[in-house]
Amino acid sequence: MRYLQHLSLLVLLSLFIGCTPTPNLPQNDDEGATSALYERTFEANIPNIALQNLFFTQMPKGGDLHHHYSGSIYAETYLEWVKNNDWFIDTCSFKIVKAKGGETCKIVTVDQLIADDTLYRKLLMLWSDKDFDNHSHNQLPPDSNFFNTFGYFSPISDQYMDVGLNIIKQRALNENVSYIESMLSRIGINSSEFFNTDEVKMFNNELRHATTQEEVNALLDRISAVYTRNQAFSAKVQNFVTELERRHEGIDTANFTMRYQTYAIRVLDPLQVYTDLLAGYKAVLSSPLIVGVNIVAPENNTVAINDYTLHMRMFNYLVSKYPQVPHSLHAGELTIGMVEPKELLFHITQARKIAGANRIGHGVDLAYEKESLSLLKELKEYAAVEINLTSNEFILGVAGSEHPYSIYAAYGVPIIISTDDSGVSRANLSHEYVLLASRYHPSYATIKKYVYNSIDYSFLTPAEKAKVRAQLDKKFVVFEKEMSTLAKSLK
Repeated sequence: MRYLQHLSLLVLLSLFIGCTPTPNLPQNDDEGATSALYERTFEANIPNIALQNLFFTQMPKGGDLHHHYSGSIYAETYLEWVKNNDWFIDTCSFKIVKAKGGETCKIVTVDQLIADDTLYRKLLMLWSDKDFDNHSHNQLPPDSNFFNTFGYFSPISDQYMDVGLNIIKQRALNENVSYIESMLSRIGINSSEFFNTDEVKMFNNELRHATTQEEVNALLDRISAVYTRNQAFSAKVQNFVTELERRHEGIDTANFTMRYQTYAIRVLDPLQVYTDLLAGYKAVLSSPLIVGVNIVAPENNTVAINDYTLHMRMFNYLVSKYPQVPHSLHAGELTIGMVEPKELLFHITQARKIAGANRIGHGVDLAYEKESLSLLKELKEYAAVEINLTSNEFILGVAGSEHPYSIYAAYGVPIIISTDDSGVSRANLSHEYVLLASRYHPSYATIKKYVYNSIDYSFLTPAEKAKVRAQLDKKFVVFEKEMSTLAKSLK
């Protein structure tokens, strides 16, 4: 039976890899002309990137579902906020300094930094991925460079969140994005506020030594009981919700919607991870603006690797308690050589089969997973995959035919195209679609399906989905009429 499964998958891939199946949908004249114009970008089998940039900038793109708030603000904006606070930059570490005094290195204002082009460019390379590949310079490994950026701008990222959300909104409107589901922040409750030092140590030790779901559940019952009977826990969750609602004022409009995920950080101790997850679930139940829970941070971190199955069991427990709360999980953001081969065998599988993830973020190690065939079937029926081509190439070095996009597409797993951290990567959602088209040449109908997937697999309510879908329908009518006119003008 397993041999036949392998054989059937190989036959399927041989038929479809390199060309995504096109839905057999009727086309109107403008839609047909738009599809033909898109195909013209591949004349002579060389993608016309300039024309694709134009095409996808204008194209309605639905939603961006794998989106980190702090990683989506550009470094230049963060520097404006540093200047507004009258803070400084350390020219040795390039970190934010809130006040002068006792420094061992030159401290400069933002204006002084920008006036020195060498210093300014170096800061941009540390606070983002700018110029990482296009010239020779001393540099960290790509994944370290990417994840280290958050440590530079984290002191300022939350202080102007209401301004930042409006910047992200305007950028989305400028490129025809209707919905953003942003991973905003953790709730910010520390386990040490509710447990003494010995209890923290005990629970961390017992959680890490638990070998079954039942053992994990029993421990989480005990931990949850402490939080449930403590009003301070609920009050802190409500404070987070109230502050978010304040910052969100004016964001939603007739043609744009934003919602939020909260998360745990997978490199922290188990008790803190669970504290963040439980608080996140409670927050989702407390506000319609918070629609899901996630887990973030480098998946190849030593703590993240060692505690991975434990984290999935935490989600399993919470799903049993709060089945109405959706969750998308970063899983499979790994590749060969980054970790020991044994760590490539199960991450996506456990995220779906233990944690019950509604969506998988990245899913790059699919081809190495031990249960990849049953996993594909599971994902096709119950979940979707968030594809982040720019960050996958930068962080993992995975692009082109090495990326599992073609396998997901051939098998019919629902696919969503997203940005991840567009400020760090210095890109946008239009660019992700250009990469998708130029590398894999899916049909226009398939691309359009991915756009609608970004709403259908979002964590919006059914009524909100229907509203955004109706907006998309109208936007595509306008877009396809414009592209039909453009096609007639091009010689």
